[in-house]
Amino acid sequence: MTRDVPTDHAFVCESCGNRWYYTRERCSKCRSTAVHSYQLREGTVVTATTVHATPPGVRSPNRLGMVRFDGDVTIVAQLGDDSSAGDTVEFGSVTVLREGDRSASGPRLVGLE
Repeated sequence: MTRDVPTDHAFVCESCGNRWYYTRERCSKCRSTAVHSYQLREGTVVTATTVHATPPGVRSPNRLGMVRFDGDVTIVAQLGDDSSAGDTVEFGSVTVLREGDRSASGPRLVGLE
C-alpha cells in the first residue's frame, strides 16, 4: 500500500472488511496488510460546531464537523461553509489547517449545492 493516497480516500481491509480513514500499513482489527483505498464521495454531517478559541496559527472562528461516509467511515474535518447536522458535504480543496512552525494541512469539506 502506498502512503501517497489522496485525502478523499479511505481504506478497506480485504481480509475482514474493516474500514478507516487515516493511512496505516495494516488493519487494526485483524492486522492484515491486504488493504486497498477507495474514494469517499458524499458524506452526511452528523454534528458541527464553531470553535472561537483556537491555538496560535489556527483560523478563528474554525468550523468543524463530524461527517459519516458510506461504509460507516466517520471523520472530523474543517467545514468550508455553514453546513450543519443532516447536510450533505463533499471533499473540497486541501487547505492549511495550522500555520507556523507546526504547520499542517488537511481536507476541507464543503456543502453540495
